[in-house]
Amino acid sequence: MATMRAAVIGRTGRGDWGHAIDELVAATPGVELVAVADESEPGLAQAVTRHALDAARGFRDWRTMLAETRPDLVAICMRHVDCHAEMAIAAVEAGAKGVFLEKPFVRTRAEAESVIAACRKANAKLGLAYVNRHAPSYAAVRDLIEDGRIGRVLELRARGKEDHRGGGEDLVVLGCHVLDMMVDLGGAPQWCQASVSVGGRPIDPADFVDGPEGIGRIAGDSIAAMFGLANGPIGYFASTRDAGQKQPAFGLTIVGTKGTIHIRPDHVPHAWLREAPPWRTEKEYPWKPIGPQGLDSPAPAAEVDRAAERAGWGRLAVADLLDAIADDREPETGMYAGRTTVEMITAVFASGLTGERVRWPLAAALETPG
Repeated sequence: MATMRAAVIGRTGRGDWGHAIDELVAATPGVELVAVADESEPGLAQAVTRHALDAARGFRDWRTMLAETRPDLVAICMRHVDCHAEMAIAAVEAGAKGVFLEKPFVRTRAEAESVIAACRKANAKLGLAYVNRHAPSYAAVRDLIEDGRIGRVLELRARGKEDHRGGGEDLVVLGCHVLDMMVDLGGAPQWCQASVSVGGRPIDPADFVDGPEGIGRIAGDSIAAMFGLANGPIGYFASTRDAGQKQPAFGLTIVGTKGTIHIRPDHVPHAWLREAPPWRTEKEYPWKPIGPQGLDSPAPAAEVDRAAERAGWGRLAVADLLDAIADDREPETGMYAGRTTVEMITAVFASGLTGERVRWPLAAALETPG
């Protein structure tokens, strides 16, 4: 495949450059960074210097950048979500073959459908920075589960970071990571039953507010949600504000009849195996780190540079997007995976409001209130 000409968009002070998305895109083999955009003059100057570009390759207006450079690949880097759909659609309409997007995907189901429609019309691919699915040890986790190492999977339990963002914000900002892995390992969601509360009482429509970082409408300081998954197990997501401890609960635990696997997002080691379910206490069952090739390969030591390790997973996500463009296939963490997480979040709030089970396919008009 020919070298992909890439342009990146950040917004200093309004989502910035995400988890250094511009740098991991630029460092991916097969990519040549040709332009950067940032509406902030100081932020733009820093980006131009960071990537050793000519000053003429820096743009204050991202639309002008797309029109003048016509890149093959566009990375939308900022954490703030309010611009994601608009920028992704504009990128593919300008001729980009691929878009790499910081998480979360978009704010609403309507935005998700608009992005998907634009990408389908342009035959463009979109990859999301759900980098934990690209960690080498994650592939080993999938192999262990498929080989029956933990027996029949009974449940997948996810929690957010449960810091000051606990509840609705935690669900959107961090829950997307663990919900994405939950679906990949347990199958597509079939239904959702959720309790969403604020101050100990169930939420009502008046509790919804505009969340920070442009994430859209959210409510609740405590969430307990249950999902029926297509492959048979039950998925759970929970988050309560300020319930986290020094070692965050953020992660996904896969419980089987013969064992348990725990994935701790963004950390190394990334995953561990306990060769017994959690309720087996009659003897010591140690947690064994899972390496890139499984239990028999050493996992990276806890002392490694975690940011550098995570950046490596990000480059693998970008490389998968490039391969998807070349092979005309859906990326591993693409727009349909993103739509599923948006639907799951929407279903949690909808069930929390009504107290009723929400089933897939979701009603066309179902959106977060407000």
